[in-house]
Amino acid sequence: MFSSLFVCLSVSNFATTLLYDQFVKLSEEFSKCVGDRGEFRGNFDDFRRRHRLISRSVQKADRFLMFTNGANVCAHIVSIIFVLYSLIFFRDDTVVFHPESAVLNIAWLSMSVVSLLLSAGQAIYLNHTESIL
Repeated sequence: MFSSLFVCLSVSNFATTLLYDQFVKLSEEFSKCVGDRGEFRGNFDDFRRRHRLISRSVQKADRFLMFTNGANVCAHIVSIIFVLYSLIFFRDDTVVFHPESAVLNIAWLSMSVVSLLLSAGQAIYLNHTESIL
């Protein structure tokens, strides 16, 4: 389960980074075409077309990433709740008599918390880069 969640996080992070890099590259090329006195040297329609294409890609990716990030956060929260519930109310079955089970439950809980933090960090990163652009 965790490998699939980490793959989802890594793919969405890759898509975010790729689109952000395209915006930065377009912005750098546009600033090179603008002279010191504000005159534009270049094909403005080409820049406008590329910007529109990247903006549409960002809108599509944003809809997809919003769904996957929401699903990831919900899955991690539910996982944390289940592990804590079993550790608290079924202590005899999980912790007391089976040390291997205790180690696995603590590992599962820590991986769920790390995954939740990664999902939240990615959402913060997306919001920050959107506010900058």
